[in-house]
Amino acid sequence: VEFTGNAREFFGIWFVNLLLSVVTLGIYSAWAKVRTERYFYGNTRLAGAPFEYLANPIAILKGRLVAYAVAIALGLCAHFQVWVVYIPLILAVLALLPWLIQRTLRFRARYSAWRGLRFRFVEGVYEAYVNFMFKPILGVITLYLMSPWVRMHQHDYLVTGHRFGGKRFGFAGDLGQYYVPFLISLGVGMAIYFGAVLLIMAMSLMVAAAGGKAGDPPSTSMMVTVFVPLAAMYLALLALPVFLRTRYTNLMWNFSRLGGHRFESTLRARDVIWIYFSNGVAIVFSLGLLVPWAMVRLAKYRAQHFVLLA
Repeated sequence: VEFTGNAREFFGIWFVNLLLSVVTLGIYSAWAKVRTERYFYGNTRLAGAPFEYLANPIAILKGRLVAYAVAIALGLCAHFQVWVVYIPLILAVLALLPWLIQRTLRFRARYSAWRGLRFRFVEGVYEAYVNFMFKPILGVITLYLMSPWVRMHQHDYLVTGHRFGGKRFGFAGDLGQYYVPFLISLGVGMAIYFGAVLLIMAMSLMVAAAGGKAGDPPSTSMMVTVFVPLAAMYLALLALPVFLRTRYTNLMWNFSRLGGHRFESTLRARDVIWIYFSNGVAIVFSLGLLVPWAMVRLAKYRAQHFVLLA
């Protein structure tokens, strides 16, 4: 797989999309979505042939108008009809999430194609509720210790529900391998938590050793000594979900099949964390103008680390 797009070319598309979306109060965002998807699909090539995105902007606009209406209703009743309207509406949205996931997967697959042959998603809504509502509830009840099992079954639903023409995708996950990144994240997270507690205790002891009272503010040197490591720990906590998602993405593709063909995803967590971090810094300091560069950069990296083994 290769990605042939470049940031300079995409910047023109992105800027026009942004401008027209603002001028039309968001109405053009559906057309902007289609233009963006067609650019990234068309510049993603497998065996030299580009992918195609065939969705109609009107269909996307209808869905977004419904979403806008729900968001406006939530905003209007948040301070007035909390128990009568707001809470029931929130619960209704949460109850519809698995259905929305199934419809989104079905829509995206239906309008995706390669060499003139379309994809499809055929799994039903019932399976979506099982995998994206009932099993996650079981994960919460077990204090998230069954999260890898939940994620593996969600990947099974996503992969086996897809078709390419008449050929079905297959998935054969290994639960033990799903637990490895989970346990690593759990161990690192606990180490960071206890490290932060020890740092705060150390700061209290430093204040006491300096002869200060409990209510006295710590000195600047003490604050730097404690809060710089705390900031680093906080950033490490933010990196853990990226690490987990990257490793799970690799597992999902490496356990997937299409007929006699298989896939290989070799994303490295440290690379993805660095790309996300540097992209975020670049976007902030460019006041958002480097968003196209960040999107193209991420797409190129993903393509470089994805292979179809025919």
